[in-house]
Amino acid sequence: MKSLSKKISEISKSVLLYSFLISGVSAQVLTPVSSDRYIMKILDRTVSIQDMEFQLRNIGALHCIYDDAFVVRYFDKKFLPDLQSFLSKFPRDNKEVRTYLNAHDAMLKKIRTFFKMLRYSEDQEGNVSPELAKLIREGAKENKCGTSVLYKDTLKTNFITLLQMELYLRSRYGNQLKTSRSFEEIRSSVDLFVESLDKQFPHEYYW
Repeated sequence: MKSLSKKISEISKSVLLYSFLISGVSAQVLTPVSSDRYIMKILDRTVSIQDMEFQLRNIGALHCIYDDAFVVRYFDKKFLPDLQSFLSKFPRDNKEVRTYLNAHDAMLKKIRTFFKMLRYSEDQEGNVSPELAKLIREGAKENKCGTSVLYKDTLKTNFITLLQMELYLRSRYGNQLKTSRSFEEIRSSVDLFVESLDKQFPHEYYW
């Protein structure tokens, strides 16, 4: 998809959106639990199992359509199968939920971090232009993946929110990455931002 990357670069130079992941891990659509369940609250917004399922689908689509998404690189490719496993094994019995969540504290922290970053970048109101949405649609169809995030002539709203997060990370750290040999060299900078955001945005779990 080098040609797609060139087109994106021309349209969105201000946010440094060039190539994203093609080869990839497609997130499967999970069979939802018997009823949706709220897992945590961030600021004034709740995060449910269904919200996580939607974002699992969205990250899988981003991973498949583009070839070096900052979101995937920061959270690591293992985040996709780990989140899928977390959701697929989530207990249906309410009595088992507390034990399950306590046993997955590290995963909950990653999920919490992800949704805080998502909320922050959404508040920045980054512009996902019609031209960019069109290129993403073309990329999804050409790669025959990620079509689950397409909606009529545009993109699904929660996928647009994920794109805002991707654009924010690229606008903030893209130049720094240009002078580095790998993403790992700028990871500590992103970590500092994430740690600050985790303290800034209060959260609570629904045990």
